[in-house]
Amino acid sequence: MSRHESADLLQGTLDMLILKVAALEPIHGYAIVQRLQRISKDALQIRQGSLYPALYRLERPTGWNRFLRLAVERASDARCPFDQSQPAP
Repeated sequence: MSRHESADLLQGTLDMLILKVAALEPIHGYAIVQRLQRISKDALQIRQGSLYPALYRLERPTGWNRFLRLAVERASDARCPFDQSQPAP
């Protein structure tokens, strides 16, 4: 995997994590970071330099961003480790 492909994968993963957390309830940027860090037991360290560009990307209503939002909406019934409102099996 090239460096560019790796960066795209990480960027897409961050976008999906942000959308999943934001789908749970209205939440601001810093709270998104706190929730992701708490749930991942501090394995994820997301800096403002990554978070806010991702939030701006996700505000765009077309293309990949629209696809991600629709995917999260459709997957909202699926169990996700970042959704603490669902009981563990």
